[in-house]
Amino acid sequence: MSLLLLAVGLTLLGCPQALHWGPQDPNFNETLVSGEWFLAGMASNQPKLLKEDKDAGLLVHHIQVTPRALQLHLHKKVNGACVPITMMANKTKRKFQYRLEDADQNRLFLEKVDPKSYVILCNHREKREEVVVVNLLSRTPEASPDALLLFTNYCRSHGIHPTNIIKVTATDACPRLPQPRTSAQLATDHCPRA
Repeated sequence: MSLLLLAVGLTLLGCPQALHWGPQDPNFNETLVSGEWFLAGMASNQPKLLKEDKDAGLLVHHIQVTPRALQLHLHKKVNGACVPITMMANKTKRKFQYRLEDADQNRLFLEKVDPKSYVILCNHREKREEVVVVNLLSRTPEASPDALLLFTNYCRSHGIHPTNIIKVTATDACPRLPQPRTSAQLATDHCPRA
C-alpha cells in the first residue's frame, strides 16, 4: 500500500500543476492585478517562440479581472506592426489557474505577485509536447532588479535554461494606445468640476 501511495505522490509531483502554487497568500485578492502593466521579461522552454511574430510575443499591457475570468489586453507584433488582441482566461476550480479561450489546451497560472510592482504569469500549452511560456509584468516600464531576479529564479526552478530568458525593454514593446472608456468615465468627462 505504501508503495502505491509513493507512486501516486511521485506522479502528482511530475504534473505541471504541481509546480504552480500561486501567490503565497491563499486569500490573495486577484482583483489587485487589474490595471496597466508593462512586459518586462519573457522565457520559454521552446526558445524559437521568443522570436518576434511568434505566439509567445504577445505583449500584455492591461489586465481586467472579472468574477469569472482574467481579461488580457495584448499587442502582438506582426511584421513590425502592433496588433491589439483581447483574450479571456476563464477561472477553473483550482485557485489562481485559468483556461485560455482557444483551440489549444492552454492553462494560465497566476504565480508570484506584488500587485504594486510585478506579476509572473506562467502559460502551459499542450500540443505534441508541453510548451511553457513565462511572462514578467511590471507596473513601471523597467522592472526592479529584485523582480528580475525573482523571475529568473522562478524560470530556472521550472526547468527553463537561462539562455531562454530574455529581458524586454520599453523599446521592444508596442506604443501605448488609449484604453476604451466606460460610459461612467465618459459621463464624468463632461461634468463640470467643483
